[in-house]
Amino acid sequence: MLDENFNDVPQPQGTTRDRRRSARHELAQKRLKRQAIAPSSTFGRHPERLDLPATPELRRVQRFLLRLNVEHLYGPERVERAKDELVVLCLMRNGRPYVKSFVEHYRSLGAKHIVFLDNGSTDGTTEALKAYGNVTVLKTTMFFGRYQLLMRQYLVEQYGKNHWSLLVDIDELFDYPYSDVISLKSILRYLNEHQYTAVVAHMLDMFPEEPLSEFAGNEDVPIMQSHRFYDLSNISTFDYQDAKGVGNVISNKDIEILQGGVQRTLFNLKPLLIKHPLIFYDDEVKPFHFSEHWADNARVAGFSGVLFHYKLLGTLYGLVRRETSERNYVNRWGKYDKYLKVLDATPELVIKRETSRELNNVNDLVGTQFAVVSRRYMNFVDEEERKKEGLYSEQKRSERLFEAFFNARSEVTAYSKRVRELEQGSRSAEEQLRAIQSSRTWKVFTMVMRLNIGVRSALGRLRRRGLQREG
Repeated sequence: MLDENFNDVPQPQGTTRDRRRSARHELAQKRLKRQAIAPSSTFGRHPERLDLPATPELRRVQRFLLRLNVEHLYGPERVERAKDELVVLCLMRNGRPYVKSFVEHYRSLGAKHIVFLDNGSTDGTTEALKAYGNVTVLKTTMFFGRYQLLMRQYLVEQYGKNHWSLLVDIDELFDYPYSDVISLKSILRYLNEHQYTAVVAHMLDMFPEEPLSEFAGNEDVPIMQSHRFYDLSNISTFDYQDAKGVGNVISNKDIEILQGGVQRTLFNLKPLLIKHPLIFYDDEVKPFHFSEHWADNARVAGFSGVLFHYKLLGTLYGLVRRETSERNYVNRWGKYDKYLKVLDATPELVIKRETSRELNNVNDLVGTQFAVVSRRYMNFVDEEERKKEGLYSEQKRSERLFEAFFNARSEVTAYSKRVRELEQGSRSAEEQLRAIQSSRTWKVFTMVMRLNIGVRSALGRLRRRGLQREG
């Protein structure tokens, strides 16, 4: 189905497919020009999106057409599960390099089943998935640019009703703070107990130590092993309530909207880094109501997860060239054109910088804006560890607090450096200091500082007990 404004675009000569592709391209350019001059004051609904039906009637028609078009390829058509079991849902196209790492990660996380909706892969993705059990593969040929949100909603409606589901892209690996202590079943029971219906996750771009190249990469090496580095610089933060029109109830005001990061540094882009991928789909929640980043009418948990994002692979070169030709994806702000400009000029793109860090596990991010934890959540972590006979100790609890302390201190150091760099700017140092002290990271830092006395006291008791045993 073409855009409702298709008749406004001059009709080119050639095959029907060529005419439609050219029309979509010209229409996208017209929309980009309008976006360039239209101010945007919200992170929510954007009127220029092709995949937002203009009327409820049009939405119903498109939902009907999509359901007719979806084809079941293989795997169970129904997935029975308990309230503390999770199904992973994935909309994908040409994700062959990610298949092994994706399936193995979510299996190890404890997911019950994975459902894939393929949208025209030509690289053997669906064939590669046949090697795995507990997988269902569906197929649709509908135009992604117009049906993206409806495709995501279709998956949740079919496989997530009154259950927890995790909807992620093929290049996203989800994790949550202290997943080494808390099982997936336990975290879902925790969410059910407190009647949460959504969990925020922030996208963190991961990259390799070596320069990015079109010919680099080895599918036999797990992506998490080859892409171990991240960078928390060049990220803007905004209050969660700045997302106008979103009817969510947020239980922890320290959870913020993040934007920018590595893609801002490399490509001068400002990607939105917040998503709501973990959702309990009841009668109130509206998943992906006006963006793939948001749910509506959700009760949002007081901790945030992380979506480790592996877009920066060598395959990005081919993806960008193909997309700038076919225009299948949403291309707001000329995203893929900016990718192409940099990648064409840089056959070997150096991403790792002085501000980059190597990731050991998700707990490295606790205390930063990418892994927010509440007091309730930390108490839950302690309770879960106590259940593991012989593993709980005051020392382990102290190590967690120290880990969060040093992560927060590292961020505060970065803020302090920013103050020094901006001292010659328009704002006074006092104003900058007040801004820093009102930030979430500063609050985490000061909270952990207060706990520091208790931690040292606990360690002191442990040492004294050890001396008494030796005596």
